[in-house]
Amino acid sequence: MHIKKMYPLWLLLPVLAVYGALYIYPTLSGFYYSLTDWNIYKESIRFVGLQQYRDLLAAGDLVNAVRHTLVYAAIVTVFQNGLGLGLALILTTRVPGRNAFRTVFFLPCVLSTLVIGYVFSAIYRPEGILNELLRFFGLGFATTDWLGNADVALYAISVANVWQYAGFAMAIYIAGILVIPKELIEASIIDGSGYLKRVRYVIFPLLAPSFTINVILSLIGSLKVFEIVFALTSGGPGDATEVVNTYIFDRFSDGLYAYGTAANVCLFLVIAVISFYALHLLRRREVQL
Repeated sequence: MHIKKMYPLWLLLPVLAVYGALYIYPTLSGFYYSLTDWNIYKESIRFVGLQQYRDLLAAGDLVNAVRHTLVYAAIVTVFQNGLGLGLALILTTRVPGRNAFRTVFFLPCVLSTLVIGYVFSAIYRPEGILNELLRFFGLGFATTDWLGNADVALYAISVANVWQYAGFAMAIYIAGILVIPKELIEASIIDGSGYLKRVRYVIFPLLAPSFTINVILSLIGSLKVFEIVFALTSGGPGDATEVVNTYIFDRFSDGLYAYGTAANVCLFLVIAVISFYALHLLRRREVQL
């Protein structure tokens, strides 16, 4: 009897072994190597404690990368969810061809981020499509080198990411809207509420779980951003679009492995703190609703 009860637990061992080898061990190793002087210029690794973290804080360039990452994450999270929710509300009404539109808007999120980056690099060029459209509509004064202008480059990258993943947020919101009991919608119509009131007082409160999922996913994904920035600007011009992951990439490229690992640990802690706090607030909002 005892063997029969324990048998299913043995089935977990292969999964736990793979999880430990591919996640737990590298994570713990990363914490350890961030406390050493591991780099390409030394033949041996020496434990130095928190020295790498002191150097990171003293240099100040990581703080600049964190600031850019937070600004980027805020822009992407707000607009990705706003656009996704708007599309979901439209495409759950009786719009002709709504299934085709859902497919079209969802398609970009299954494409490679690097491919999206290369496409937008062509769009954002001084002679690219965007500037040509602005000139066509008489808005030539608004043209600029969207990726070469330090004042707008980070926002241009944010737009590319919002365009790519708004369809993913839309799909989650559509799923949330479709499971709302029709009786509640019909009751609000009978009570004489208009569409906007129905969205505000019926649909949006019941979308709280979908909203939580979308916000957390977009927040974590944008805090870990790398591919789109690397493809469009590689952190330039100067360091105007330097985010934490491109900063880490540059440190590893320079052979400063422990320094880059310490920066990666800092990113992990920032994401963990922000994500858990945001999840706490959103869960509490769900309960209140």
